[in-house]
Amino acid sequence: MTKEQCIHNFWSGFGWKAYDETSVPDNAELPRITYELSTDSFGNEIAQTASLWVRSTSWKSITDKADEIYAAISRGGKILHYTGGALWIRRGDPWAQRMADDDDTLRRIVLNVSVEFID
Repeated sequence: MTKEQCIHNFWSGFGWKAYDETSVPDNAELPRITYELSTDSFGNEIAQTASLWVRSTSWKSITDKADEIYAAISRGGKILHYTGGALWIRRGDPWAQRMADDDDTLRRIVLNVSVEFID
């Protein structure tokens, strides 16, 4: 598995369809997760974001999903393995931020993470 596949598998592991933010199909359904995808080598820490998207007039389901991901990463972060190495994903600061949209039925929360590659 490549670094890119490892990152995709992580974001796909929360029950919502996940997409690299540069590859979201026009017909992609909600709820979904979009994520930044950048890679590096040993010792370099990268700040990345992921966005949770849901169509609702309530923040409940999307906040619950952000809380689920928060717990999965855990306090010390999470190590994910790929062929030839691993990456260490940790919660960024601030962890989550609600985003406004012109569409009052679209809810978005941006999650900040830090990724360090260990190869």
